[in-house]
Amino acid sequence: MIGIRNELKTLLVSPVIWAIVLAYFIVSGIFFVALLFARQIADLESYFANIETTFVVLAPIIAMRSFAEERRTGSLDITLSWPISRWKLVVVKFVSNTLLSWAIVSIVWIYVWILAVRAPIEVGKAAAGYLGLLMILMMFSAIALAISARASSPTSAAFVGFGVLLTIWILNFIPGWIGGRIGSIVAYLAPTSRVANTGRGILDLGDALYFIAGTALGLTLTAWWLKEPRARSLKGLLRGRYLGVSLGLVIVVGVGASSVAARGQLDLTPEKRFTLTEYSANVLRRVSAPISVYGFVEPGSAQQAEMQSLIRRYQLLKPDVELRFIDPDAQPAITFELGATTYGQMVVEVENRSELVDDILEIEVTSAIQRLSRITPPVACFTVGHGERDISDILPGGYLQFATRLQELGFTTKKIALAAEGGKERLTSCTVLILGGPRVEFLPEEKTMIDNYAANDGRLVVFADSSGSSANDQLNDMLRPWGVAVRPSLTYDRSSLKEDPGAIVVYRYPSNSPVTTRLARQDIPLLVIGAQPVENVLVGLSRESEAWLSPLISTSSRSWLEDETEGPFVLAIVADWSSVEGEELKDLAISRTRIGVVGTAELAANGYFERLGNADFATRLVAWVAREDDIINATRQLQGVPRVVLTEDDRTRIIYSGVVIPAIIPFLILIGALLRSRRG
Repeated sequence: MIGIRNELKTLLVSPVIWAIVLAYFIVSGIFFVALLFARQIADLESYFANIETTFVVLAPIIAMRSFAEERRTGSLDITLSWPISRWKLVVVKFVSNTLLSWAIVSIVWIYVWILAVRAPIEVGKAAAGYLGLLMILMMFSAIALAISARASSPTSAAFVGFGVLLTIWILNFIPGWIGGRIGSIVAYLAPTSRVANTGRGILDLGDALYFIAGTALGLTLTAWWLKEPRARSLKGLLRGRYLGVSLGLVIVVGVGASSVAARGQLDLTPEKRFTLTEYSANVLRRVSAPISVYGFVEPGSAQQAEMQSLIRRYQLLKPDVELRFIDPDAQPAITFELGATTYGQMVVEVENRSELVDDILEIEVTSAIQRLSRITPPVACFTVGHGERDISDILPGGYLQFATRLQELGFTTKKIALAAEGGKERLTSCTVLILGGPRVEFLPEEKTMIDNYAANDGRLVVFADSSGSSANDQLNDMLRPWGVAVRPSLTYDRSSLKEDPGAIVVYRYPSNSPVTTRLARQDIPLLVIGAQPVENVLVGLSRESEAWLSPLISTSSRSWLEDETEGPFVLAIVADWSSVEGEELKDLAISRTRIGVVGTAELAANGYFERLGNADFATRLVAWVAREDDIINATRQLQGVPRVVLTEDDRTRIIYSGVVIPAIIPFLILIGALLRSRRG
């Protein structure tokens, strides 16, 4: 303790140290004030994420005086000649530098007080962020001390230390560029994502062990680089710093390996927003197969840190959840193969089945895992008995190829005769009901069964027949309550096959629906035969706010109908009628009816199914309509971070209390230290 006290006393009388404190308080205050004014929320997460970058400068400047300054003045050789353990000398220097740097960054509690008097603040989250600052400063202080032990002057110690720490800081950007095993190793060594967890309010055991291992490595290198005055005899190698260095390396390897396998995390946010819900935990317990997650992010981005934090929660409960980052710009072929289109998306894969997730949310990932791990495959039921296309028919008008492709996607396909005995019970087993171009009207009891099926979270896909039968009028009676109807008129378009305006080549996709995203991205058209317009008849309905209608394909502006009405016309629509039921969060559930309507049954028929993008469109339509709902219970009811309303007077007071006043104290002490140094 005496050595540490003397070392701290030496540091605190140095004008250079107080100049550092003054500069840090000003920079830190500017970060805090600028971020608070820009975002106006009572939270320090952005502050923590930004201030950590200053440590690559702060730590080397403090450490440069430890050994490099003594080496420059010649006093280090005298110190090393004393009968004192090298490890004791290293520990004294390290503890002194670390305590000083910890005291400097404690300015953060002034910012917590400034926010707390204006709005409720998550103190636990702020405490986690502060602990993150302490951990990374501890590691950086040890590494900077090692550079100082090797450097010949304080200036070289500061510059080399800055370069080394900056290199370590930017490691997080490298894995996406190189990939593979090397990329995984580099990702482990990068401190950025680890310290980002603490800013969110998460204390992770693996992160803590990582920083301990980094600190141990820095101290071990420091002890190794200090000269030993005694001869290097065998006896000398087995004692003193050599034995200590060996033990230090063992600790580094052991703690580092433990940080990879560590499975412990403490969520200090009041709502436990970074802890998996019990529903998600139950889903993971039921999945025995490994889970692979591919994240499409820019290396070093906030999205990458957020994604890593989210998947880490799943890995804590299920160790065989693997996360791999992919940069869409650097790895376009892999991105294309997995079906991603933009940054921030994820692909979840379970036993060779995969699903694209658009948002970095627990509810999305858990829902995808549950859907992919289902033992019972979804069932696509095709109605029969009304002139519909037959899924066992190999002729051009049959739906055999369509049914086969659905089976390849994991569906079970079967025919269903609604009027037959047990038809109602069989209908309840259908994941999606497909009406493949009926030409004869359904019986009243059959129509009632379909209406009830749709009204009770049903999934319905309708391919309308264009032969002019009365069945279309009945279909419209069933579809109109859901805001959709088929107009009984054939469509023609100059964007068609040669001299055949009824064979329309459709290349317009008016929405960003998942059904047509891939077709639109790759500019793949459809070949539509005997198409009828599908119209939105939602206007005036009392439940309009509950619906989401999305047009899928559209003709060109050079299209027309038989009555010479000019286009463009929509030829397919999906209707999504959704509402949330329940009062308590644990009881919430989605009530959802999904209906897809295509103005022609020929698009999915054998004769045209493999033409252009028809197969892709038809199967994606069925898959999207049949998709299970996301799990509302796999999320938490969050209050959110309170906003701060700032007047001009508030802004002035915050600048004074956050920047000016904290800077006055080190400034006055700096003046006193300079005057004292001049007096000698």
